[in-house]
Amino acid sequence: MEGIKSLEYFKSLNDDIINDLKTSFKEEIYKAGENIFIEGDKSGGIYFVASGTAKVYKSSKDGKEQILKLIYAGDSFNDVTVFTDGINPASADAVTDVRLYLLSRENIIGLIYKYPEVSLNIIRSFAGKLKYLTNRIEDLSLKHTQERIANILLLFDGQKLSQKIIADIAGTAREVVSRALKDFTSKGIIKIDKRDIIILDKKKLKDLVE
Repeated sequence: MEGIKSLEYFKSLNDDIINDLKTSFKEEIYKAGENIFIEGDKSGGIYFVASGTAKVYKSSKDGKEQILKLIYAGDSFNDVTVFTDGINPASADAVTDVRLYLLSRENIIGLIYKYPEVSLNIIRSFAGKLKYLTNRIEDLSLKHTQERIANILLLFDGQKLSQKIIADIAGTAREVVSRALKDFTSKGIIKIDKRDIIILDKKKLKDLVE
């Protein structure tokens, strides 16, 4: 019940409503690296992350990945399929071990009719996702690679990011990310502690982005 209350769609709902919702969810567990769904397949519904991290991405014919978004606990993904043609627009994998709650199209539509307050939460969620994707388009089309990498570090500050994931989000090669991180380190902007990237000077990082 606490897990459901932490999800963006259901934060404002009272305990009686949450209790009513519980039976609608299907729990799914994936190990790090496992595929959750594939682009072009029929959607199972909306996924909510209870714990762990997932990634939503597009793949080219030669196998190159472009990560659209990293999804953390409390977030949802594949929402759009419930309100469109029901086909997955991208693929999703588990980055870490991840526990998900799946809500089918039929169930979410039923909830909207039964509890109209859910609709406002869904609109807020979609508005946030639209803003994020608008910023991503700006990053990929208008900003230089080093600016994109700096922005990713700010956006995911406090989260564990491998150089490969940063490269896949930035749309560049891992070697380019490695050089940028070394440059940021030499300037005292970040510190790399084992596999963790720690921001030391957020202002300098923001200056790079701006």
